[in-house]
Amino acid sequence: NLHKSSLQHHFSSEQKEINGMVILIEDLTDLQELENRLAHSERLASIGRLAAGVAHEIGNPVTGIASVTQNLLAEDDQDYLQLHLTENLLDILNQTRRITTIVQSLSSFSHSGHYLSPPKISIGIKLLVDEAIHLVSLHHKAKYQSFSNECHESHSICGDEQQLTQVFVNLLNNACDASNNEQIIRIVSLIVDQQVIIKVIDQGIGISEDNKKRLFEPFFTTKAAGEGIGIGLSIAYNIIHDHGGDIKVQSTVLQGTEFCLALPLLSTQCVQIEPSH
Repeated sequence: NLHKSSLQHHFSSEQKEINGMVILIEDLTDLQELENRLAHSERLASIGRLAAGVAHEIGNPVTGIASVTQNLLAEDDQDYLQLHLTENLLDILNQTRRITTIVQSLSSFSHSGHYLSPPKISIGIKLLVDEAIHLVSLHHKAKYQSFSNECHESHSICGDEQQLTQVFVNLLNNACDASNNEQIIRIVSLIVDQQVIIKVIDQGIGISEDNKKRLFEPFFTTKAAGEGIGIGLSIAYNIIHDHGGDIKVQSTVLQGTEFCLALPLLSTQCVQIEPSH
């Protein structure tokens, strides 16, 4: 990091003025590496919170596969087997694909990524939010939560899919913690002045004015011990700013919270690659 500043000094005895410049060069490698490790640790913590839900989510298709296989082995009617074999094999194949999708989502989410150098890749907001909802829904607390993805399919941005998924997973997890199952969590997008505005809106318990002032501070949390270490929103803030955007919050106690993300609209310099899900 390079800082430059002009310098002027007056010598009263000779009435001379000396102009100069001070250049300060800082090596931010260690700081960037620390931020990268913190971001990765937060992702792993999120995966830990999802573990119980993942076991249940994978257990369902495994049970389905076992049931179909047992029925095939126990069936003595060859005509019935011949008629329904293809159908049953397709059922097994679909269940294995479901397991593969779950594992791939978590595997992708767990990778460390390039925290401070997001690649210029085209990302569709609606698909990104769908993936975040899928990940959050693996957690048993969010399994019955209602989400409404109202983002427009044409809204796209440049950035790192994994990092931005982490942002939305964090925001949606917080919204789930603040909401009950009857309250719908909405995610909407709109275009304003060459920016994509994405809002995560809940109808939950809200955030006090004092807590709002410290919300994006590292290690600040309102959760009980063992439920969070307070780096999720701080990392989300840094990721959004590294993508040239901004994140703000509006909240009223007992009436809900709205996180508003502003990101630059997709530019012509982006590689036109949509996320693969």
